[in-house]
Amino acid sequence: MKVIATLLILFTSTIIYSQELPGGQFDRYENEPKQTNAENRAMISAKYKYNTNDKYSMNDVGIKIGIYATDDLVIGAHYFYLFDNSVVFSPNEDGLKAAMLYDLFGINVDYFISNSYTLPVSVGLNIGTGRATYTSFGNSPISDDLTGDWLFNIEPEANLFFHITNTVLIDFNVGYRIISGLEYNGIENADLSGFVGGIGLTLTIQ
Repeated sequence: MKVIATLLILFTSTIIYSQELPGGQFDRYENEPKQTNAENRAMISAKYKYNTNDKYSMNDVGIKIGIYATDDLVIGAHYFYLFDNSVVFSPNEDGLKAAMLYDLFGINVDYFISNSYTLPVSVGLNIGTGRATYTSFGNSPISDDLTGDWLFNIEPEANLFFHITNTVLIDFNVGYRIISGLEYNGIENADLSGFVGGIGLTLTIQ
């Protein structure tokens, strides 16, 4: 009888103990998959973008800031600046040339379709306005009435992030930029529109 009671106690205690081991009912060692955005409140990104089409290739630098509305949704603002003289055109029939610069600014929305720590991926939309300005190119003077045009842009994009540290990430993005509002001779909206690719450095604030 004592032997049976002892075996019963051992059998019961083994079942209870096994529930607390990894894989048991009360597994204290299992962790949920780590999410990159779980504790983030805001993000700041410094970005370089390369825009190309059949006629021009342009280089932009800029900044994006955003606030986490949810773990997956970021709402913010952006500013980009065309810093090189890559857009050169003839505004008049006299053969003189001008180089164009522009600023783009507006709002952006990014949604993380994957916010896993290993491979965060987001899709986003940048919408805004901007100002195109014209300067002389080389030794070709331009007239005082060559004023800038207001631009409007829309740019859907996808971003792929890689963690450097817990709060610093490097990101790669691809998208397509659509520009409207240009109304000057020698250049068209399609000359500023086209595929966009870039790289950025992102800091998240927790």
